[in-house]
Amino acid sequence: MKITFGQIQLDEETQKLSAPRGSVRLAKNDFLVMQALMSRNGRLASVSAIAEEVWQYPRNEPEFSNVAVRRSIKKLRGFLELAVGSQCQIRCERDCGYYLVDRQTVLGDAS
Repeated sequence: MKITFGQIQLDEETQKLSAPRGSVRLAKNDFLVMQALMSRNGRLASVSAIAEEVWQYPRNEPEFSNVAVRRSIKKLRGFLELAVGSQCQIRCERDCGYYLVDRQTVLGDAS
C-alpha cells in the first residue's frame, strides 16, 4: 500500500519514500516515523504519539524514544529538502509535536 501526501509518496511494502527529485529507502524507525506523520494528513502528532506508533510495545521502546523520534525527523527533513525543496516540510509546534505541510496544497486551497 502507498500513502501519498502532496508530492511525496511512501511505499509501505518497500519502505521507500519517493518525491519528484528522487527516492530513498528508509531505515525501519525513520519509515515508521514518516508513516505516522503521513497517515495524519497534516494533523499534529505529539512526540509521544509518534513514539507509541513506532514502538508499539513499551518493552521495545528505547529509554530516550523522544530523542530517537527527533533524530528521525531531522533525517527526514534533510531528505525532503533535497527531494521537494520547500514544497513539503515537517513542521514543529513547540512543545506540542510535528506535522506535515504541503505548500502547493495550501496555496491551491487559498484560490
